[in-house]
Amino acid sequence: MSTDLRKRKITYTIILTSDSPAANYRRMHIKTGALAVVSFVVFVAVICYAVYTTITMGGYIERNTRQLEQIVQMKAENETLTAEKESLAGKVSSLEETLSRKEEQEHELVAAHEENYIPKGFPMSGAAQIKEEDTASEDAQNDDDDADDEDEEEENTLKVEAKEEWKELIFVAAEGTKVVATAPGTVKEVREAEGEVSYVIIDHGNGYVTTYRNLGSPIVEEGSQVVKGVALFLVGEDNTETGYSIRKDDSYVDPLEMIEIKG
Repeated sequence: MSTDLRKRKITYTIILTSDSPAANYRRMHIKTGALAVVSFVVFVAVICYAVYTTITMGGYIERNTRQLEQIVQMKAENETLTAEKESLAGKVSSLEETLSRKEEQEHELVAAHEENYIPKGFPMSGAAQIKEEDTASEDAQNDDDDADDEDEEEENTLKVEAKEEWKELIFVAAEGTKVVATAPGTVKEVREAEGEVSYVIIDHGNGYVTTYRNLGSPIVEEGSQVVKGVALFLVGEDNTETGYSIRKDDSYVDPLEMIEIKG
């Protein structure tokens, strides 16, 4: 009896029913071994799916975590870059202001330099009078009762006579006075010849050229650099008169409009 029970295989029956009155019952007999195999396969499939899902979700969570970390890092970098940008903008603004101030200072220095080279100085180191042409003409005339020898002597005497086309002024100064440069520049030309009026021409480098004419001997050399106030002639007993003229871009200018006389 016990032997028959051990040999007898256990089977399971699955009954499928329907709500329809006309439907028949269906029976399916499943053996224990087959059920075990199917259960094992289903179990393995569930485990694989669970493992796959776990791995997939783990990768997704890891990627999501890395992305969140990158987002946080990028936000921090963005904040840092924004702060650096604001700082650089402030520095650029400060540099622009500094550059603007330097440019203004340079313009002021250039303007001051150009102003310094304009011949506004007085051409004599001391007091001097401007010789009037009418007075000179009256002094040159003599009465018919004067001796002929005196007339001839005056006619032969070399004088510095004003050149009207140059708008030249004649300055009369006392002995010991100096004829001086009215602004810095370069001595463009020096001439000294017997029987002629000597002269010194100075180019101031800005379109202005000044000419100094005197009966004395020039004490500067051609090509030399001079500053304002440098002596060009020494006034003696026989060369008290000095002719002074100014040119601006080859056009003569009235020196009285340029000279600054400080009391």
